[in-house]
Amino acid sequence: MNSRGRGPLERDTCRELVVPALKTSGWNSKQIRSEYPISQVPDITGGEVTLLPRRRVDYVLEVAPGQPVAVVEAKRSFRSARDGLQQAIEYARRLDVPLAIATNGAEIVIHDRTSGTERVSGAFPTPAEAWWTYCTFAGLDQSAAELLLQPLNRRKTSTDGTVIEPRFYQTRAINAVLGAIARGETRILLLMATGTGKTFTAMQIVAKLLSYQERVAPQVNYRVLYLADRDGLLKQPMNKDFGPALGHELLQRVTVRADQSREIYFASYQALHGQKDGAELLHQFPTNFFDLVIVDECHRGSASENSLWRGSLDYFSSAIQLGLTATPRSDTVHSYEYFGDPVFTYSLREGIEDGYLAPYRIRRVNLSADADGWTPDPGELDRYGREIPAGTYTTRDFERTLSLVPRSRAMAHHLSGILRQNPAHKAMVFCVDVAHADAVRSALVAENPDLLREDPRWVVRIVGVENEKEALLEDFCDTPSPVVATTSRLLSTGTDVPDLRYVVLFRPVGSMIEFKQIIGRGTRLFPEAGKTSFEIIDYVGASEHFRDPGFDGYPAGIRVETIDGGGTVIDASTAEDDDEEDPTLGEPTPDFTPGDPDPADPFPGDDTDEHDHGSERIRYVVDNAVVTVVGEATMVMDRSTGEPRMVEVRHVVEGTLSDFGSPVDLAAMWADPAHRQEILTALAVRNIDLSPMTILAEETGTDLLDILLSMAFRTPVRTRAERARRAREAHALDIEAQSTAGRAVLEGLLKRYEEYGINDVTMQALQLRPISDAGSVTELADNMGGPDALRKAVDEIPRWLYGA
Repeated sequence: MNSRGRGPLERDTCRELVVPALKTSGWNSKQIRSEYPISQVPDITGGEVTLLPRRRVDYVLEVAPGQPVAVVEAKRSFRSARDGLQQAIEYARRLDVPLAIATNGAEIVIHDRTSGTERVSGAFPTPAEAWWTYCTFAGLDQSAAELLLQPLNRRKTSTDGTVIEPRFYQTRAINAVLGAIARGETRILLLMATGTGKTFTAMQIVAKLLSYQERVAPQVNYRVLYLADRDGLLKQPMNKDFGPALGHELLQRVTVRADQSREIYFASYQALHGQKDGAELLHQFPTNFFDLVIVDECHRGSASENSLWRGSLDYFSSAIQLGLTATPRSDTVHSYEYFGDPVFTYSLREGIEDGYLAPYRIRRVNLSADADGWTPDPGELDRYGREIPAGTYTTRDFERTLSLVPRSRAMAHHLSGILRQNPAHKAMVFCVDVAHADAVRSALVAENPDLLREDPRWVVRIVGVENEKEALLEDFCDTPSPVVATTSRLLSTGTDVPDLRYVVLFRPVGSMIEFKQIIGRGTRLFPEAGKTSFEIIDYVGASEHFRDPGFDGYPAGIRVETIDGGGTVIDASTAEDDDEEDPTLGEPTPDFTPGDPDPADPFPGDDTDEHDHGSERIRYVVDNAVVTVVGEATMVMDRSTGEPRMVEVRHVVEGTLSDFGSPVDLAAMWADPAHRQEILTALAVRNIDLSPMTILAEETGTDLLDILLSMAFRTPVRTRAERARRAREAHALDIEAQSTAGRAVLEGLLKRYEEYGINDVTMQALQLRPISDAGSVTELADNMGGPDALRKAVDEIPRWLYGA
C-alpha cells in the first residue's frame, strides 16, 4: 500500500486520460493549455525574487491563441467529477468563458453558463461546438467571430527573449473590446487599474484589428489615433509597446504637420489644436480619417463639453472611440456619460489579490502643524517683513497661503531617515506646487550632502517649468539616477517607474481619481529588481481616502510614527486589521475633507504650465516656528494567536478611558493623585506604553492628560501654559485673597506645572525655586495660617488646573 492507503492499480490516472480524450474530441496540443495561471504570488528564494503561479486552471481550451472557450478541472480518479464543478465554474467566470467542465477521467460534467444547465457527457465538446457556444454566449455573429479569432501579436518580448503573453484579464479585456466593436458599438470604455497593462492590451486590440483589416480589405488602411493630454504619455506607448510589436515604420508622432501615409498616429490634444499657418493642425486630417481613436487617461477631461479633448473627439466623431482609464468617475468629469459603462473592469484590489500588482504599506506621520494648526503671534512678521494675517493656518493653507519652513525641514529629516536605509530605492514626493516642490528638494539636499556628493542628481525636481523635465523624467523612469523626484501633479498620471518603492504625500489630495492615480504610481511589480511591494508615506492625512468605499484597494499594513520637532522618530508601530475592527489610518486633517476639490488651489490641473503659479499669489514665509509630529501606537496581544501585534493605540486608549466617563469626569479624577494612578494602571493593564506620549508631552509643553483625551475623545490639545493661564484667570480673586507667602506658593506651583507638569505640584516642590525664594516650608506654613492651610493650597492647584 502507498502512503495514501491505495494500491498500485488505484493510482490517479485522470490527467493521463484527459489529454487523449480531448484530442479524441478534436482538440490539438496547441489548443490545450495546461496549468493556466490566473494569479501569482512573489516567491523569494536564494535572494532572488520570482513570480510563481498561485491559482491555476488545470486545462484551458482555446480555439485560437488567446481565445479561451472552456475550462477543465481534473480531479483524482477516485473522486467524483462533481467535486471539481464549483471550482470549474469559478474559473470559467474569471476567464469569462461559457463552458465549465469537471472530470475524474471517467465521468465528464459540463456546466453551460449560456443556458444555466448542466449535463453528464461521455465526451468533451468539440472545438466547433465550444466555439459556437462561446459565440452564442458573447452575442457574436460570423464577422465578429472572425475578428476575435485574429492572432495575437507575439513580437514583444521580455529581456530574456521570451514572448510576452497576455495575462488572463488582458485576454478578457481584448475580447470584450473587440466584441463591442463587432456589435457596432462606437463609444467604448475600458477600466483597468494602473499597472495592469492598459497600453499592452490596447496594442493587442490594434494588432487584431489590423490583422482583420488585412484579411477582409487589404487595399484599405486601418488608421488609429492614440490621443493623450501630455507628450510624456505618448513616448512610453510608442517606444515600449506599439513600436516593438507592430514596427516603428507604422507609427507617426503628430507634432507640427499631418503626415497621412502612416497607420498609427500618436498626438496630444495640445498638438492637434496648435496653430499651423493660421489653422489648427487637427484640420489637416479629414474628419473620417481615423477608424479608431484611443483616448488614454480619458478621465482627465475627455467628456468635458468645453475641453480640447471634446473638440478632438467631436471632430473625429465617425471613428470608434476607446477610452482607457484606471479611475473613470469624478464629480467634474463623467466618462460613463460619454463612453457608457465599461465593457470590462479590472480593479486595483483584484490586481493585488491576483498578484499582478504590488501590495503596499502605509506610514502615517502626523505633523503637529497639520493636526493642531499654526497661529502667528500678534503682529508677527514673515521672512520678508510682511505682517502675517491673524488666524489659525492648517493643512489647506500650508504652501498656498503660508509656507512653514520648519514643517518642510522636519518632513525632509524624517523622510531622509527612511530613504537612507537604501539610497537607491526610488521615491516620488508629491508637493503642493512648483515652489513647494523646489523647497522640499532643497530640504532633502540639505539633509543628504553625502549622497549628493556621490550623485548630484540623487534628488531632483520634475515639474512643468523645469527646462530639463523631459530628460529628467526619462532618466527617472529608466535609469538608476535620479532616485528621488519632487513634483506637484506632473508625475501623478501615466508615468511608469517600475522600481518605485515610495509614494510620498506632502499635499492634500481632494480628488479620489487623482488619489488613485498617485497610489498607482507604485503598484507595478518589478521582481527582477526585488520589488514586490511599496510604501506610501503620508504627512498630510490624505490616506483618509482609504476609508472611502470608492477606493477598491487595501493596504498590507499601516505604520504609525511619532517624531519630534526635528523629524526624528521616537516611536513607531504597524497597525493591522483583525476580525473585529477595520484598520484606522488616523483622523482627517482639520479643515480638510478628502473628496472635496483640492483646497484653496486657484490653479487646478497639473503643473505643466510654463510659469510658476506660486509667484502669482501672496505666500507668507515663516522661518521660525515650533513644529512637532503627533502619532502614537502600541503593541497588544492578539487574542486569536496569543502573539503580540501592533495596532493604533487610539482604539485602546478610547476603550479604556471611556470606562471612566466623560472628558470632564476624567479631568476631575486626574486632579487627584490616587485616581490619576488608577487611570494610568488601567492603561498599563492594556499593555499601553505611555513613555512615547510622556516624552512628547515633555518636549511640546503639553499635559499627558490632554494627549490621552485627544486620542480618546478628539478634544483639542492644550499646552500646560494654557491650562495655567486659565487657572490664574478663573481663580484670580482666590490668589489675590492670599497673603504674600500664599500668593508665592500658588504662583510658584503654577510655574512649576508649566515647566515640569503635574508631578511637580507636590509638597516637595515647596523646597524648590521659585517657591523656596519666599521662605522655608515652615515659614510658608506660618505665614499662611498653619500646615493645614499650606497643604490645602497645594491640593487646590490640580483642581484649578483640570477644572479650568
